[in-house]
Amino acid sequence: MADLNLMKAGIIACGSTNTKNQNALIAESLTFINQAAAGLNPRDWLEIAMLRALMFGLACSLFCLAAQAEGPVKTDEPYARLPLQFGLCDGPSWTGKSLFIPDVKAGILYDYDPVSGMLTKITENVRISGTCYRHGRLYASDNGNARISLLDGHDLTTLAVVDTAEKPVNKPNDLVVDAQGGVYVTLTKPNQVVYVTREGKVSVAVDGLPTPNGLTLSPDEKTLYVASYLPKEIWAYDVTAPGQTANGRKFAFMDDGKDPGADGMTIDADGNVYCAGAKAVWIWNPKGELLGKIETPARPINCKFGDADLKTLYITCFDGLYRQRMTVSGLAPGRDH
Repeated sequence: MADLNLMKAGIIACGSTNTKNQNALIAESLTFINQAAAGLNPRDWLEIAMLRALMFGLACSLFCLAAQAEGPVKTDEPYARLPLQFGLCDGPSWTGKSLFIPDVKAGILYDYDPVSGMLTKITENVRISGTCYRHGRLYASDNGNARISLLDGHDLTTLAVVDTAEKPVNKPNDLVVDAQGGVYVTLTKPNQVVYVTREGKVSVAVDGLPTPNGLTLSPDEKTLYVASYLPKEIWAYDVTAPGQTANGRKFAFMDDGKDPGADGMTIDADGNVYCAGAKAVWIWNPKGELLGKIETPARPINCKFGDADLKTLYITCFDGLYRQRMTVSGLAPGRDH
C-alpha cells in the first residue's frame, strides 16, 4: 500500500507542475504499475484499476492542453517579408491560386502568384482599400469612387455607390461577402456598417459603432465581427437575416497602449478571429479568449489566409507584405472572409 500511496502522490503532483514534467510522471507511474502488477495482492487490483483510469483521464487532459498551448501560429516557422514593392498594400484576398493585393497609395490592384513569385498589375488609377473574393469574382471597396465594385477582366464595374455627393464623404473602408452575394461594408466616418444586396440595394446593418474598420463573418455566417478602430474594440453581432443584425456586444479589446489600430480582420476554419492592431495581429477564439499575437516589425493593416493548404496568413503592413505559416487553415477558396 505504501507504493500505491506513492503513486497517488505522484499523480497529485502532476496537477501542480508543468506539462513536460507531468508527461514524465505519468509515464513513470504507468511503467511502475505494469512492473508491480504481478506482485500485488488481489485486494489491490481495484485500486490499481482506479489509478489507471485517473492517469488515463489526466493524460487525455494534458493532450488537449498541449494542443491548445501550441496555438494557431506555427512558431517553428517565423514570418517572412516578401521581396515585393508597394506604396501601401491593404486588404488582400485569396482566389484559390493567387492573392489579390490592392496598393491604396499607388492606386494599383495587383495579383500575386506565390508559386512563381510573380506580381502582376491588374488595373491602376484606383484607390481600393479592401477586397473579398467569393462566388467566383472579386469584390472591391473602391474607396476613391465611394462605391463597391466588381472586377470584370481588368476593369471595375459598379455594384453600388454608397455616397452620391459630388465630393463624397461616406467612403467604403473594408468589406466581406456572404453566401447570398450580399456585401457588408464599413463606412468609418458615419459610424455605420451597410449591407449591399447582389442587386445593389444599400441598407444599414449596424449603426452607431465608433470608427468601424475591418470586419469578418463567422464560418457559419451567424455572427458578424466588426473592428472599432479608435477605441480598439472588436464587436460581435448576431446575423438574424442577410443585412440584419441584433445583440451587438463587445467581443474583445486591444489593451496594448494608446496607439489606435483595430484594423483589417479575417477568420479561420475553427472560427478564431484575427484583427490587425497597432503592433501585431491579434487572435481570439470564438469565446473572445486571446490565443496569441503575431508581432510585426511595421504596423499591420490587414490579413488573409492563402496558399494551397490555406495555412499561410498573409499580412499587409506599412512596409510591405509578410507571410506566416499557421497550424490552422483558413476557409476554403470562395469563402475567404
